Amino acid sequence: MRARLAHVLWIGGGPQAGKTTLSRLLAGKWDLKIYNLDWHAVREHAGRPGAAVTEFQRLSMDERWAVPSADQLLERSVTIWQDGFTLVLDDLLALPDSRSIIAEGPGAFPWCVAPLLSSAQQAIFLVPTPERREVVATRRWGSGQRERFPGIAERERALTNIRARDALLDARIVSSCAELGLRCERLDGSLDLDASLALVEDHFRDHLPTTPNV
Repeated sequence: MRARLAHVLWIGGGPQAGKTTLSRLLAGKWDLKIYNLDWHAVREHAGRPGAAVTEFQRLSMDERWAVPSADQLLERSVTIWQDGFTLVLDDLLALPDSRSIIAEGPGAFPWCVAPLLSSAQQAIFLVPTPERREVVATRRWGSGQRERFPGIAERERALTNIRARDALLDARIVSSCAELGLRCERLDGSLDLDASLALVEDHFRDHLPTTPNV
C-alpha cells in the first residue's frame, strides 16, 4: 500500500486551517491533482449503503449540532471521517500514479495516514488557533455565522458545541502527530498566504516536481 500511494501527499488537520486554499495553490504551482476528502464524502460516498455520513444527513440541524455534547460531536465526526477513509483509499488507488496527488481534508487523520507513508515528509497537519478559526469561519459564513446552520433553532449552542469539538479534535491531532513522529503546525494568522504556502512547499520539497508548472 505504501508503494502504491508513494505519489500521494497529505494535508490534514483541524477545520478552518486553510488546507483547501493551500492545496489549490500548491497544485496550481506544481501541477498536482487535488483530492478533497470532504468533496468526495458529500458528493460521492454519502449515497453508499451503510455510510455513517448518510445517517448524519437524516438528522435535523439541531440534532446534528445543538443537541449532542461537544464530546459526542467529536466522536461522531471522527467516526464519520474514519468510516469514509476506506472509500478515500479506494478512490486514490483507482487514480493514475503518473501524476502526484495532494489529498486534503479533516478526515486525513494522522493515525489513518501514518501507515500509508513511505516517508514522514509525505504528510503535514495544520491546526489553527481558536482566534484564527473564528476569523476564517466569519469570512466564510458572515457576521454571527448566520448562514452556517440553515433552519437551526439553537444557533448559539451549536456554535459553542462546534468550537469545543474543534478544540478537542485539535488536541487529538497534535497528540497523535507527536506520538507518530509526524509534522503538525499551529497556525495563528501571523504567516501570510505566501509564507504559509512556502512552509508547506518546504515540507514536501523532496516529493514535488523538479520545476514548477509554468
